[in-house]
Amino acid sequence: MSWVCLDDAIVPESEAKIAASDRGLLFGRGVFETFRSIRGRSIFRFDRHIARMQAGAGALGISAPPTLAHAEDSVGTLLERCQFDDARVRMTLTAGAVGAAPSILIQARPATDYPDSLYKAGVPAVIARVRRNETSPLSRIKSLNCLDNILAREEARSAGVVEALLLNTRGVLAEGSASNVFVVCRGELRTPSVGDGALPGITREAVLEFARADGVPAREATVILDELLAADEVFVTNAVAGVLPVIAIDGVAIGAGNPGEVTRALGVELRRAILQQPRFTPSRDSPRQS
Repeated sequence: MSWVCLDDAIVPESEAKIAASDRGLLFGRGVFETFRSIRGRSIFRFDRHIARMQAGAGALGISAPPTLAHAEDSVGTLLERCQFDDARVRMTLTAGAVGAAPSILIQARPATDYPDSLYKAGVPAVIARVRRNETSPLSRIKSLNCLDNILAREEARSAGVVEALLLNTRGVLAEGSASNVFVVCRGELRTPSVGDGALPGITREAVLEFARADGVPAREATVILDELLAADEVFVTNAVAGVLPVIAIDGVAIGAGNPGEVTRALGVELRRAILQQPRFTPSRDSPRQS
């Protein structure tokens, strides 16, 4: 049986109900977060995920429900009930029906890791036809309105590659369909700014910190297409994949055509930080279970 946590209660997935008049369903008015639990450990920088969800909800005029305050316990309890040690978790906050409280749905499924071969050899990517509207406030929120990303993801699948990279309306790099993008140019690490349409990613934030601590110049900067294709290294990041090297874009080899030293080092450092997380220990205030 599959289980979910809905509004602070662990229930069978088949019994979880969202109102037909929920504005998340009708209008996409809601936000979500996706993260990874490895070897039963707590979520890396979970507090930052919650802060981003709260900020996104606020931008959409949604009041975060009290249950969000102990969402980490809810995640731990759900993973315990599902008996998942390695899991991919999604938390969705919907606006609810008019006059009703918002709802929080937490879902978990066994993690399907990217093969080690992809990290060792790197992956090709394509430039998506769909563009990121960097002037929209939704470009800075993980909202339920994510069809641009889904369409770009479908382009990647159709092309037989792992990721599609989105340019913004000005033709400069914004982000990946499900990731943030980094380039290494002459020893400097760069990633598109939020103003260029990049989501303020949690893993993105951590990678910038790790790079600076290691003495690698790292900053947010506008990246034009020519700079992207001429970069020494390119990689993408998200909370599930970590640091994934990109070795070709639209058939053009990046650098030497294999993962670079900066990419490898940051991937190792991120993995180490994740594995240093403590194991989940749900508190007495954990959600009620059926």
